[in-house]
Amino acid sequence: MRLSTVLLILFLVSAALSTGLWLYIQTTQPPMAMKAEALEPLARAEPPSEGVVFSVETVTPWVSIASWAGVAATLAYKGLVRHVWSKSMFDYSVFRLMVKMRGATTRVKMLKSLEAPMNRYQLAKTLNIDWKTVDRNVELLKSYGLIHEQAGEGGEKLYVLSPQGQQLLELLEKFTES
Repeated sequence: MRLSTVLLILFLVSAALSTGLWLYIQTTQPPMAMKAEALEPLARAEPPSEGVVFSVETVTPWVSIASWAGVAATLAYKGLVRHVWSKSMFDYSVFRLMVKMRGATTRVKMLKSLEAPMNRYQLAKTLNIDWKTVDRNVELLKSYGLIHEQAGEGGEKLYVLSPQGQQLLELLEKFTES
């Protein structure tokens, strides 16, 4: 689960609980006139000598407001990511392939290492992964047009980053910077 999703869930739970508690306190408290009469003996007593005392009545509204602000900020961030991704002319399947699916970090590392042409063995050695994993990811990246195949010496297949793959790497760097 992505960090933004976890934060959204935490903010939503916190906002719902604090708002519910705040509303419960507001509906169960006696009117101000009765409250003032009940507190009159306390007003004559000396104030507490140690620091500021927080009560549930004073803290709950602020926690509720901060939680709802967190929900709004998280949703705004998720919307910004979708907006930037959709403007880049990559469809959602590429987003899933490079961000959400298992092996996405391996595919990103593979794209970064393919700025110079490499064969499958060189990729496996550079990334320190099994050649079968390299085969599977090379085929995926080729099917999405993110890498191209070139002929090397002796009929060897070399792989190089396509212009689309370069554009995708730039987009992914934009997301990691912010």
